[in-house]
Amino acid sequence: MGRASVVSAAKPKAVTGPAKRGRKKKRMSKRRRRVYAALIMACLMVLGTLTVAGAWFFNDVPPPEDLVFGESTTFTMAGSETPIAGYGEFTRKLVDSYDQLPDSVTWSLLALEDKDYFEHEGVDYKGTMRALVNNVTGGDTQGASTISQQYAGMVSDIRGDISYGRKAREAVMAMKLEQDNSKETILLHYLNLNFYGRGAYGIEAASEVWFNKKVEDLSWGEGMMLVMQVKAGDGSFDPRIAEEGSTAPADRWTHGMNTLLSMTDKLDDEQLAEVQAALDAGMPETLEALQNPGTWGHDTPTGFITNPTDGYIWDELESRYGLTQDKFYGEKEGTGGYTVELTLDPEIQAQAELTAGRGDLKRKTNEAGEYVDDDDKPVSEENRAAAAEYVNEDGYFEFENDNDQAALEEYNESMASAVVAVEPGTGRVLGYYGGQNGLGIDKAGLENPHPPSSTFKMITAATAIENGASIDSWWNAQSPREFDSLEGFEDPTISNSGSNTNGADHMTLTEAVRQSKNTPMYAIAEKWGATDIVATAVDMGVRQLTQTEDGKEVTYRFYRAEDGTITYSRHGIIENEDGSFVVDEKTGNIDIDASLDGYEDDGTPIRTELDLESKNSPFYYHVSFGQYPTSVAFMASVYATIAADGMYNETHYVEAVYDRDGNPVPEQRGLESYPALDSSVARNLQWVGSTITGEGEEIDGDRPLTGKTGTWQAGDDYGDDANAHTWYVGAIPQLSIAAWVGNATAESAPLLNKDGGTDGVYGSKLSYPVWIQFMNGAIEAEGYEVKAWSDASHQGSPIVDDILNAEGKIDASSPYCALNAGDPKCVAAAPPPGQTCDPMSEFLGLCEPGGNNGGGNGGGNGGGRGDDD
Repeated sequence: MGRASVVSAAKPKAVTGPAKRGRKKKRMSKRRRRVYAALIMACLMVLGTLTVAGAWFFNDVPPPEDLVFGESTTFTMAGSETPIAGYGEFTRKLVDSYDQLPDSVTWSLLALEDKDYFEHEGVDYKGTMRALVNNVTGGDTQGASTISQQYAGMVSDIRGDISYGRKAREAVMAMKLEQDNSKETILLHYLNLNFYGRGAYGIEAASEVWFNKKVEDLSWGEGMMLVMQVKAGDGSFDPRIAEEGSTAPADRWTHGMNTLLSMTDKLDDEQLAEVQAALDAGMPETLEALQNPGTWGHDTPTGFITNPTDGYIWDELESRYGLTQDKFYGEKEGTGGYTVELTLDPEIQAQAELTAGRGDLKRKTNEAGEYVDDDDKPVSEENRAAAAEYVNEDGYFEFENDNDQAALEEYNESMASAVVAVEPGTGRVLGYYGGQNGLGIDKAGLENPHPPSSTFKMITAATAIENGASIDSWWNAQSPREFDSLEGFEDPTISNSGSNTNGADHMTLTEAVRQSKNTPMYAIAEKWGATDIVATAVDMGVRQLTQTEDGKEVTYRFYRAEDGTITYSRHGIIENEDGSFVVDEKTGNIDIDASLDGYEDDGTPIRTELDLESKNSPFYYHVSFGQYPTSVAFMASVYATIAADGMYNETHYVEAVYDRDGNPVPEQRGLESYPALDSSVARNLQWVGSTITGEGEEIDGDRPLTGKTGTWQAGDDYGDDANAHTWYVGAIPQLSIAAWVGNATAESAPLLNKDGGTDGVYGSKLSYPVWIQFMNGAIEAEGYEVKAWSDASHQGSPIVDDILNAEGKIDASSPYCALNAGDPKCVAAAPPPGQTCDPMSEFLGLCEPGGNNGGGNGGGNGGGRGDDD
C-alpha cells in the first residue's frame, strides 16, 4: 500500500502557454476524484472485509440439507393430492427434489432475480461493486445479489443488515455454497426458504395458498405470480391485497413475462410459445387471501372433521397413530409436514354437499344493507360470519337457499338436512355434511345429536332376535297400551303415533318394524331390558346417547373392550358452588363436555361398566323406539353393520398419514372389527327393511336396499301435529347413508312443509327424498354394481308371549289365529259383562266378567312419540 514520504516535495516549475493548457486537459474534476476515491475505499473495504469474513464464515455456512424447519400439515380427500385444509403456525411446505420444480417456476424466478444464474460462480462482482459505489456516493441502497448471495443472506439471518460488510460476507458464503452444492440444490432451497406472502413459506405452500395446486402443476403465469412475491412480503405485488387502484402487481407480472420472452438463449420455442400464450391470457386469478394462512379450510363442510378445536380426526390420530395434535402444527423444528389423507371420497362428498347444502344462514343487515352483529354494529363483507343470524317473523333462522339442486330446495328456508355415508365392511366415512361451515354447529355429529326415533327400532328388533325371538314372533301393537313399568307415571301408556287401535292389534316383529309401532318395541324392552338394547346399539356402532337428568343434558359416551365389555363416561356442564362453571382449558369457554364423574390420573374420564343385570339403567325402556338423541354418523354406522352381514367396522375418518418425505406413518392401533350380530340375524334385518321406503324417486338400477324411516314430534308449544325431526337411514351392500331433516333454529322447533305449515312432514316425505337423491348420486358417481342381499333362514322362535291374555289364550279373531287356526291357544273372546254368551264361549268358561283379553285405555305416549312412516 506504499508508505508516507518524510521529505518535502520540490515545488513545480510554472507552466505557461500551450503546455499549461495541455496539462489542464488531464486534470480531473473534483467530482471524478471523489468517485475514484470512493471506489478505492470500497475496494479496500471489500478486501479487508473479505479477509475477515473468509476466516469467520468460510467453515460456518450451514449447508441446505442441515436446515430444519417446522412445516404445516395438509389434509386431502381419499386418493387426491389436492389440499382441502391446512393446520399450522404458517403454511410451510418444502419441495424435496429439484426435478419437482416446473420450468414455469425456475425460469420465472431467474427472469426476475438472476438471469445468468447458471453461468456465474455465485457472485456478481460488477453488480456488487456498482452497488457499493452507489451506496458510498449517497445513492439508493442497492442489492445486486445473485440467487446464491440472497440465499446465503437468508440462511445466516443477516438480510436485515444493510452494512457494506454484509455484501462481503454474502459473497464469501455464496462462493462457499457453490463449492459444496450444485446450482440446482441452491435454487431448490432458495425457493423452499422464501416467504411468498399470505403466510406461505416455500414455493409448495405458496402454490397451495395462492392457487390450490401442487407446484408441478403451475402454469407460466401462475409461476411468475408466485416468484414475484419473494421481495414483496408486504403484499405490494398481491392483486388481492395491494392498495386499490395500484398497478404494481400487473406491472411487475407483465415485466417478468416480457423478460421471459427475451430469454431466447435459455428457453426453447415451445416454452416461449407457452409464455406468450400466458401473457396474452393476462394475469391469472388467485384465490382469496386467507385470514389465517397456516390454519385454513376448516370453515367448509369438511371442517367438522378437520377443524383444530373439535374436529373428529384429532382423537383418531392420537389413538391410531400415537400423534398428538401439537405434532401436526409445525411450530417447532422438525414437527409437522404431515399429509393426512381423509376417508372422504371426493365424488361422494360432492354429492353430499350438493344434496344437503342450502348455502349459508342468512345474516342480519341494517337499512343500509350492511351486515351487523348482535349489537347492530356493522361488520365487513369479509367478516360476514361475525354478523348476527337473521330471524324471520316466526322466530326461525333461514338459509340463503342458493343451491337449486338441494333435495329440500322447494321447502321452507328454515329446513336443514344432514347426511353421512359409511362404507359397510370398512367403516370408512365416504361423505359427510353437517352444515356449510365446519366451525359452526354440526347437525350430523356429536355436538348436536337428535332423537333417532323409529330408525332405532332395527336395533330393538336385533335385540329381540338375539334373545331368542324371531322376525316371525308376534307382538301386541295395541295403542294406547298400558305397561307395568309405567305404573306411577302421570301417563302409564305408550301410543303408536297416529294409529291408536283401542283394541288388539297383533302383528309379527317384521310388521311391527315396517309399520313403525312403538308399543311392541316397548314390550321388547320390558321383556329383555333397555340396557340390553343399549348394549346391542353399542355393538352395532352407537357410541353416544344423551338424556336429560335433573333438568340438565347429560351425554353418555360408550367404550367397548376387546372382550365385549361395555363401559361409559358421563359428560355435561359442571356448575361450581360459587355459580361459575368449569371451563375448557383450550378455549377458555364453558366446558360443555366436562366429565361429570371426574378424571383418572392419566386425565381420561372415569368410566362405569354397563350393568346388564339392571334392565333400565342408565336409560329407560323408551330407548326401544329412539327417544334418546344420538348422531347421524352413528346411525349410518349401525346400518352399515346390518349391510355388512352383522360385522361392525370402526367408523373412521383417516385413510392414511404420510410424513414430510411421503412415507406412510405406521398405525399403533388397528381399527376395531368384530361380529356385532350373527350374520343370519343381520340378513333377517336386511329383509325386514327391504320394503320400507318413502315417497319420490326410486333407487337406481332396481337394486335391493334396506332402510327405516323415523319421525319425532316437536315441543308442546307447537301443537300435537307438529314434528321436529325426520330420518331415513338405509343401505345397499356397498354404502350406508343416514339422512336427517330438522329446523335450523332449534331441536324442538317444528318441521315446515313447502307451504310453511306443519302437516305432512314425516320421514317418508321429507328425509327419504334427501336419502334417495344422495344414494342415487353416489351410485352414479361410483358405478356400484347391483348386488343382492344374501338369503338366510329366519332365526329364533316365533314366540307369541306378548299377545297372550291373562289366561294364556289368544283371541281367535286376531290376525295370528287367522293364520294359525289350529293353535289351541286361539279361542273366542268372551263378551263384555251383561252380554249374552255364545254356547262355545260358555263351554270354554269364558263368560265370566273379565274374560276378555283386557287392553288399556287413556292416551299419551309415555315420554315421546315415534313415527308413522
